[in-house]
Amino acid sequence: MIERKKILAEIFTMIRYGAVGLVNTGVTALVIFLLKLTGIHYALYTLAGYAVGITVSFILNRKFTFRSTEKTGKQALKFLLVTGSLLGLTQLLQYLLIDVAGINETIGVILGMVFYTGTGYILNRLFVFRSKGHSD
Repeated sequence: MIERKKILAEIFTMIRYGAVGLVNTGVTALVIFLLKLTGIHYALYTLAGYAVGITVSFILNRKFTFRSTEKTGKQALKFLLVTGSLLGLTQLLQYLLIDVAGINETIGVILGMVFYTGTGYILNRLFVFRSKGHSD
C-alpha cells in the first residue's frame, strides 16, 4: 500500500511539473516572440525570454510542484547553476545550428527550447528539488 501511495504521489508531482512547464514555456515563448518583433538579435531575445522563464520556473516549481520547505537560498543557487549552465549550452546549440549549420532561425530556437526543457526537467528533479531522504 505504501508503494502505491509513493507511485501516485510521484505521478501527481510529474503532472504538476508538466503544468508548470506549460505555463513557463508559454511565458518564455511569449517574451521571445514579442522581443523578436523588435528586430534584436536572437541571442538577446532568447536570453531575455529565458531570464523571465527561469524566474517563473523557480517560483512555481518550488512552491507548487515540489512544495519545498528547504532553504530558498541554497535551492536558488543550485537552480541558477543548473539553469545558467543550460542557458549557456542552449545559446551554444542555437549558434551552432543557426550560424554554423545554417538552419532556419525559428527552427534553431525551437530546438534550443526542446533541449533546455528536457534537460532541465532531469536536472531539477534529481538535483535542485530533490527532497532529503528521497532516493531514485
